Amino acid sequence: QVLASMELVFEKQGAKVAFNKQGDDFSFMGGSVHLTSVVYNLLDNALKYCLINPEIEVKLKENASNIILSVKDNGIGIAPEYRKKVFEKFFRVPTGDVHNIKGYGLGLSYVETVVKSHKGTIDIESESGKGSNFIIILPK
Repeated sequence: QVLASMELVFEKQGAKVAFNKQGDDFSFMGGSVHLTSVVYNLLDNALKYCLINPEIEVKLKENASNIILSVKDNGIGIAPEYRKKVFEKFFRVPTGDVHNIKGYGLGLSYVETVVKSHKGTIDIESESGKGSNFIIILPK
């Protein structure tokens, strides 16, 4: 649903978006509005923090006890010292005196709050200059 709603934005930015789904049962108790916002936020960040030719891979996988969602991009990445801090309210990765990317540093704080409220976890695999992969695990 979120991918479809962002189709024109992807097209405008020349983004290549791949969606890979493994499994059949993705139902669980949760707040659909907030979870939709989580996915939107991760996709929006993937676009914002990619300088040219955005490539985004969304994976949705289910197993007996969990649902795993990952959003991987080829953006600017996050240095190791900032990976945990990006979930803090108002934190933005320092870029010197210039902030070309609009935002208030609230998105990932919100994402983490929603994931934790669903008894899930969120983690980041990232390397500066090589993109990021946000991995959310939610219990069924």
